[in-house]
Parts: sequence; structure tokens; C-alpha cells
Amino acid sequence: MNSVPAATDPPASVDGAPAVFRYGPTAWLLEPAVSRPEAVQDFVECIQRFPPEGLREIVPAFNRLLLDFSAVPDPVDWTTWLAKWRLVADPVAGRLDGGTAERIREIPVHFDGADLARVANHAGGSAEAWIDRFIAAEYRVQCLGFAPGFPYLRGLPSALHTPRLSVPRPRVPAGSVAVGGGHAGIYPQASPGGWNLLGWTRVRLFNPDASSVAAMFHLHAGDRVRFVRDPGGGEPESPPLISLTEVPPPFPLFRVLATGWGMSFQDLGRPGFGRFGVPAGGAMDPAAAQAANQVLGNRATDAVLELCGPGQILQAERDLWLGLAGADAAEGHRAITRRLRAGERFQLPTTSRRQVWSYLAIPGGFAATRFLGSASVNARAGLGASLRAGARIGGERESQPPWPDAVQRRFLPAATERQGPLRVWPGPQWSRFSVAAREAFFGANWTVSQQSDRVGYRLSGPALRVPNGEMISEPVLPGSIQVPPNGLPIVTMPDGPTLGGYPKLGLVDPEDLPRLAQTLPGSTLRFTLRD
Repeated sequence: MNSVPAATDPPASVDGAPAVFRYGPTAWLLEPAVSRPEAVQDFVECIQRFPPEGLREIVPAFNRLLLDFSAVPDPVDWTTWLAKWRLVADPVAGRLDGGTAERIREIPVHFDGADLARVANHAGGSAEAWIDRFIAAEYRVQCLGFAPGFPYLRGLPSALHTPRLSVPRPRVPAGSVAVGGGHAGIYPQASPGGWNLLGWTRVRLFNPDASSVAAMFHLHAGDRVRFVRDPGGGEPESPPLISLTEVPPPFPLFRVLATGWGMSFQDLGRPGFGRFGVPAGGAMDPAAAQAANQVLGNRATDAVLELCGPGQILQAERDLWLGLAGADAAEGHRAITRRLRAGERFQLPTTSRRQVWSYLAIPGGFAATRFLGSASVNARAGLGASLRAGARIGGERESQPPWPDAVQRRFLPAATERQGPLRVWPGPQWSRFSVAAREAFFGANWTVSQQSDRVGYRLSGPALRVPNGEMISEPVLPGSIQVPPNGLPIVTMPDGPTLGGYPKLGLVDPEDLPRLAQTLPGSTLRFTLRD
């Protein structure tokens, strides 16, 4: 039985075996020893044919593959895996199924992008000449990431390579066709982005109404892509958000009067779709969300209302019971119940607040549309939107439990929470950071920035020295401590992208990540290397 190298070990290739790097308590990164662009996708095919026990997520990237397990797995016999790997990686042996037909997708493009003239000038020619070379090439989908259905396309001629924008745009329209560095891509949803815009396409890359998961995504890893000119005019059509909150509930219980810092439906997320660029998402403090359900006797997976900060006001439309947990909602307990009468208003206290996220549950769970098995809203990915004032929300069933008034005093005892610095696993690029940079990170008091959200928590403190050299985007887990060029770390949170190109110093232990999530902006914290 071969042991798994630590994250600090350099890539190793023994008789063609992939290099293996531990990535936190339950995940590993695999790096094929061969340099063929198809090597990662071949390995995906191998793993799908011979899935290890407990595997919950496969996320391919350019030269690495993430395997994430539902629990800490037993050591993997990589020698046995090597034999299976060779079946798909060796061109002589051939693929397991004898090869599958390659799909060719044609993408019509209306070339009127804001950056087209500058991109052409960078290449030393006219815009028309640049477009001719762009559409003459054939591309292949290397992987999907950044956003659901976003394709990273290889095949861009070297003469057309263009650096990404130094300052990303706050909003790139859906359907935008762009280039960044040595790759081309298409934005399925409106989102921030730093690639150079060439034009737009009417092709819808992400269709949540499709009959199967595979059909939801127009492009898959391994597809061949050709761009053609679209002579039509008009404007690109922005695909609608997946409605996870706007469907009228069967039995309304509340009217939203004020949303405060924000409120949305959440549950335990939708892991298993990272290979399509879909983040797992879910509650920022899963234990608190489950406690709010538990105190009412709900299932752990029932949808709850996640409240960010103070200021939310709900008005009951009938007599009902609530389960409350997180932040200061439970009055010193892990979770409590509370009764509201018809017409009564619910509002959390705004004073003496020590944490960020609170959770509200109702018996049987909130009525919310589920997508890929989850009601969790991820507005940046186009999966629903935060609730707005005036919305009516409610449950799946009309009846409320006939509990006596004494249930108001029902509670779950406060859990014993770990104190002290947040524990950190070494990250995939740990060894690329200097000893001085590591010591600076663990020795500093870090302040949670006001510019923090469900996508990422930004930390203010001493700027760390970033490793030299450009990094190829690779899979990213929630809790990853990414260090951008300014040296100030960003911790990826549940709604963060599935791929990223910043070096990762470490990974906040999943048990401690909710503690970071509950840290108020402006508060300080420290980190420690996990034993």
C-alpha cells in the first residue's frame, strides 16, 4: 500500500503514476504524470468507471483533478489505480469503452466586444484579421468552472494570447465571448470577470429546465468547439435566474417587511456538481441551520431561512412556531423555539450582536424550489436571488403542531465550541510560499474586511509575499486560503468558484470554517497550523 504524499511534497512520478497531494481532511489533488492535454479527462473517465468508495465530488481542471470524499477515506492503493489508469491513458491500450464519439459544437458570435480593438492591436493587426484567425482555429473544452457551465477552451493560437484585465469588470453580460491569457471562454451568466470581451452569442450554455443534468450544460469537458460569425444584430439575451425563492408557497406564513443585510433560503447545499462549475453552496453555518431544524423535529436537509446580520422584519400571517439558531438568535442556547401569533412581527435584536448568520426554521421546512436536489440560493451563480421586501414565504404544509404554550421554553443546550485560532491544513501551494510568508501569516492578527460575502472572506493585515510565476487554474475547495497578487488572503466560502488561479497557502479546517463565517466584519482573528 502506497502512502499519500503530503501537500508539501513535490510532484512525483513513479512508473507513470500520478502525483497525489492531500487537500484538507477529505480531499486529494491528482496530477497525471503525462503531459497530454487529455490526460485529466482520461483519468476522469477511469474514476467514473471505477469510483472509490465514498467519492462525492470530481472536479477536473487543466492539469489537476480534485477527488473529494464524504468522509476521511482509507489509504488508497495507488498501484492498483495505476493499472486502471493505464487502460485509459495509454493510447495503445485504448479507452475502456473503445472510444466515444466526440461532440462538435458550433458557436455563432456577434463580434462587437468592448475589447476587440485593443486585443487586435495587442496582436499587431486589424480587428477583422484577428477575428479571421480566431474563427479559423478549433477549440476543445478543457474543463468547466468559475460559474455553472463556463467553459475553459484551449486551442487559442499563440499569436492571439492576451493578458487578462488588470482590474476585472464588476459585471460581464451573459453570453459574452472572451479571451484571457491563452484561453477562450463564454460567460453563461452575468458576473464579474477579467477576460477581454470579443462579442456575444445567443447560445444558451446553461439550461436548468433540461430533462437531465448532462443536458443542462451545452458544453462538456472534451467537446470540440468552433466559432463562426453571427451576422445578426440586437442584444444578447440574459438568461433568467433559476427561481428558488419566487414561487408562491402553498401555505403562506410570513410577509417580508424588511430584508436587513440580506436573507435567502438555504439548506446543506448541492455537492457533486463541481465538474460542471456548480458550487456546493449551502448554509454558511451548517451546524446552526441543522440545529434550527432539529429543535422543531425537522429533517436536517429541510430548507431554512438564512438571515445575514440585523434588520430583517417578518410579519406572521397566521399562528405559527419557529426554530431559531445561530448568531444571537438562540439567546445563549444552540437553538430555541418561539411562537408567533397572526399579525405579530418577528425581528432579531440589533444590539450586542457578536456574529453574522442566523437561521429560522418552521415545522416541515420552508417551501422552496429545489435545483439539483437543493433549495440553496447562490445569486452569483444564477441560482435564485435573495428575498425582497413584500415577498410572501411559507411552508409545504398547512397544519402547525398542536404544541402547548410551554414549548416556548423548548431549547437545545449550547454546544461546546472550540476557542482559539482557526486551524489550517497546508494548501496545494504551501511549499511555494517562503518560510517568512508562512510565519507572517500565522503570526499576524487578521481583520475580516467589509468586502466579505458568501463567495469569499477578504482579510486585512500584512501583505504576504506571493510566489513568483503564473499559476494554472485548478480546483478550489471552500475554506481555501488564496493569496492574490496584492498579498492579502481571501478565504473561499460556500458560494465561491470551483476553479481558481491564485496560489493557496492553506485550507481552513471544515470544522472551523463556520467560526470564520460568523466573524463580524472589522473583527480580528488568528490562524494556527493544524497538528
